[in-house]
This record gives sequence, C-alpha cells and structure tokens, in this order.
Amino acid sequence: MPALQSITDDLLIDAIHRATQRVVLIGPGVWPPLAKAIALAWQKLGSKNVTVILDVDPEICRMGYGSLEGLEILQAAATAAGEPLGGEPGVRICVVIADDQTFVFSPTARQLEAPPGELPVATTPQPQSQLKSNGIVLTKPPAALENELGSGPDGETTRTLGLDVLDQQKLAALKQDLDQNPPKNFDLARAVNVYNARVQFVELKLGGCKLSEHKAQLPDHLIQVLKKNPALSKKIGKNIKLINEDDILVTDPKLSQATLFKCRETIQSQYLRAVKGVGTVIERSKKADFLKAVESLKAEVEKFAANVETKLAERFRITAEQLTDEILEDLLKDLPESWQKKLGPKPDPNRVRWFALEDLFKAFGTPAGKVGKMKVEIVFKDVTYDMLNDPEFREQMAEYFPDLQMLEEYSAAKERTATRSTRQKTQEPFF
Repeated sequence: MPALQSITDDLLIDAIHRATQRVVLIGPGVWPPLAKAIALAWQKLGSKNVTVILDVDPEICRMGYGSLEGLEILQAAATAAGEPLGGEPGVRICVVIADDQTFVFSPTARQLEAPPGELPVATTPQPQSQLKSNGIVLTKPPAALENELGSGPDGETTRTLGLDVLDQQKLAALKQDLDQNPPKNFDLARAVNVYNARVQFVELKLGGCKLSEHKAQLPDHLIQVLKKNPALSKKIGKNIKLINEDDILVTDPKLSQATLFKCRETIQSQYLRAVKGVGTVIERSKKADFLKAVESLKAEVEKFAANVETKLAERFRITAEQLTDEILEDLLKDLPESWQKKLGPKPDPNRVRWFALEDLFKAFGTPAGKVGKMKVEIVFKDVTYDMLNDPEFREQMAEYFPDLQMLEEYSAAKERTATRSTRQKTQEPFF
C-alpha cells in the first residue's frame, strides 16, 4: 500500500473491520458510517481496546466535519462499553489506528466540497489510484503519539490527548445548538459556492465627496435672531451651504467633485450591471480589473482630499465673514442672551462680530473632519441559492447576462444527482 494516498471512508471502515487488537479515532467529528464501524469494533474488541477523541463543537457539524448522528452513535456505543468519549477542542486533523496500521489525513469540510471517493449517481467509480491524495498511511503509529494516547510503555500516566469527557449534558447542549442553527444541506451549499464564482452583487460607494451638498446648521441663538427678521431668515435659512456649485473644487476639469463622480460612473458602466429590481452585479471574471480601477479612484480621492483640506479653511472663513456681515446689525439690536454677560449692555461691534465668527466656525467643523469622510467603499454580497431557484430572478439575470453561463457544476461540487452529472458533462448553461 502506497504511503501517500486518498483516505476514504470505505478504506477506513475496511481497516477497522479487520482490526483484532485496537482501534483509535482522533478527529474533529465523525459521520455515521465510520461511527457504526467503530461501534462494532467496541463490541468485538472490548472496552479497553477502542479510543475515540473528538472536538465536540456545533461548528464542527455546521462546517461538515461530522454530524450529530455520528456523535450519538458513538456515545451510545461508549456508554454500552462503559468507556467515555474523549474531547480535544480545536483538533483539525484525523488519525485512525487499526492494529498497527495508522492513517493520518486531512478531514474534508463537506460544506465546501465532497469527501474523497464520493461521486455523482450513474458515474463509474474511480479506482483508488485515481483519487486525490489527502493523507498518509503508516505501518505503525509514532511512539510519541502512543504516549500521548496513553497506550505507550508508561500507560495512562503519559496521556495528554482527549482528557475532556463527552457526557450526556454536553451532547444535549450540542443538540440544542444545532436545533436552533442547523447545518445547511451540503449539496446546496456547494452549488452556491460554484455559482458565486461566476457573479456577485456589489455596491460601489463614493462618500463625502459631494462638496456642493455639504451644509452646516446655524447655532440656535443665531437662528433666533434670524427668525425676528423675515427677509433675512428667508435669505439665509437654518442650514447654509459651505461650498457653492460653481466653486472650482466642484467643477475643476482636472481634479474636483465632478471628475471623481465621472470616474465612478465610468467604472460602473465598464464593470457593473444594474439589474432592475435585483441590484448591481459584477461578473467574477471582471473582478480583478474592477478592483484595480477602484484603487485608481481611491488614489484620486486621496489627492482630492489633500487639495480640499488646504482650501476649505479659506472657504469657511469667507462664508463665515459674509454671513456675519449679513446678520451683524440684527445681532447688535438683539444680542443673544448667552453673550450678554460676556459682552456687557453696550458691546463693541467688533467683539460681537468676533463672537459670531467663532460660533460659525464651530458649526462648520474642521477641514480635516470634512475630508476624513471622503472615501471609496466596496461591498460584495453573494447570490443565495434561493435566488438561484427563483424563476423571476433567473429571467432577470438572463436578460442582463445573455451570454454568461451562470452556473457551472463541476467535480469540486461532487453533486449526487444524475441530472446534475449530465449538465456537468455537457456544461449546459443553467438559464
């Protein structure tokens, strides 16, 4: 038997059935066929000759390393044999020992892919030599491993693995967790993974860059002054624009608000498709180029932010001075109550003007604060399997992606139905 090979459930079960001295299982979880083989070994070999060590965590079942049914089979067998199941949190490698034959392999997370040897219905089984290797076979377990299992020359005194015990209370808690949040159907999950490799939803956001929409709310005491002058109140309002639409920061053809949004629109039109009633979609084959284009947009936003920060202080000063000049006469006639103690009954107009400017600057915020909100955000979302089976969704996607094969099922998914296997061979488009 070659050292490096594909460790399948059938291979392990056969070795366990032939064992006459001992059987050991270490792994994150266990599936029913292998659990049943170990349960039979307990009956045949006796309680002291079978050891089982697992990671008893609900996420193990949700990832597809094992199932609750497999655990329950082993727990029942262990109880009948008067032996506990050992727990080893975080273990992510499998070791099966059958007499002096040792299998060390990487377990398969069946949420993502099928285990070695699993083939679609109506497919000719592959010879063992053609399956992908996922482990090694040793003639005897390493001495260090035997010591850690407590089966070396010094017995249980050296045991360090599986010291936690799986009891009925832990099993009940595991079952309750899985009832509340059960594992997905593995065939469906794998189909989603393959489907998502072709298209994704995406949101491209350009935030904080619309300077022409930046506004500041006037302080309450200044608003009260404006309310007493209807003409002034109508002219100014509670909120004021900080940057005009014709400002060079908004309109400059080299670098401005206009150029940034034009760049975003170019990226959207080149890489993204807005599917009516569904969302914005990107082909995964275009994703790398899309991300490069977005990085260029981010670089432009950074340059724009640096340019804006150096000029905003001057814009804020001009706006504050113009506004103060508009309301100064009304302020002198009706001084805000909060200023009266500081300015006295007959305040100097220059000091009043200074107070107004200071309050407006506070209301405007800092240039650094404004440019700090300028950023490019990308949010990717996967297409769900429910969407894939929605006739309306399929019709909409086919309209926008007439030439794109939306779903390609291939060996990574290891689907079990003959229908899917047929599509695999012909690579027939899903739509």
